[in-house]
Amino acid sequence: MYSQAKEAIADYIDRESLQPGDLLPSERELSEELEISRLTVRKALDSLIREGRIVRQPGKGTFVSQPKLEQRLLVLTSFTQAIQQEGHTPGTQVLKVEALPGSTAVCTQLRLPAGAPVMKVSRLRLVDGLPFSLATSHLRQDLAGLLTAQDLQTQSLYAVLREKCGLELAKTSAAVEATVAEPYEAALLQIDAGAPLFRMTGTLHTRAGEVVEYFHVLYRGDRLRFVTESS
Repeated sequence: MYSQAKEAIADYIDRESLQPGDLLPSERELSEELEISRLTVRKALDSLIREGRIVRQPGKGTFVSQPKLEQRLLVLTSFTQAIQQEGHTPGTQVLKVEALPGSTAVCTQLRLPAGAPVMKVSRLRLVDGLPFSLATSHLRQDLAGLLTAQDLQTQSLYAVLREKCGLELAKTSAAVEATVAEPYEAALLQIDAGAPLFRMTGTLHTRAGEVVEYFHVLYRGDRLRFVTESS
């Protein structure tokens, strides 16, 4: 019954041509419309919320979510480019840029001796003014030492590395896994602690084979899906 109720509510959204931001009927109204119990309706709604199809706003009701943005895997594209290609407006809030000795784990990824100088860049990424992802980059200072916080407010990191630092970027290697938001991350991303996130970790390589960046990015699970294709 729970699975059927979930499909019935999703079908109702499509049948009534509800658009992102439209208000869904109350649990009582859906229960009467679909002829199922309110408890079953509530469980079905909770599942659709976890999948990102709808969003509940306390005191206001349940609304159809904005469509998820797509990020293509296996393609060397900056966040700014990817969001603009989707027809949305990217934004960046630079949280911190600091030079510090790299930890053993970070320096291993950057192929540097432990304690080598590294630049750490933390940014909150926005889409249409709303929090979308939390990105942390560890950069080799000898390759990327010319970039500043001001650069990153107006340009993508990749553009700065190419145009200001003179680096020829060639490829990324990355892995994606599921995780949940810690309280600090949730506050920045404006979601509940424990909400689902995608965590991407990887490295950025130059054409000369040097690793210039080790990064990890937390994406809101309700605002993104990853796509790829092969032939």
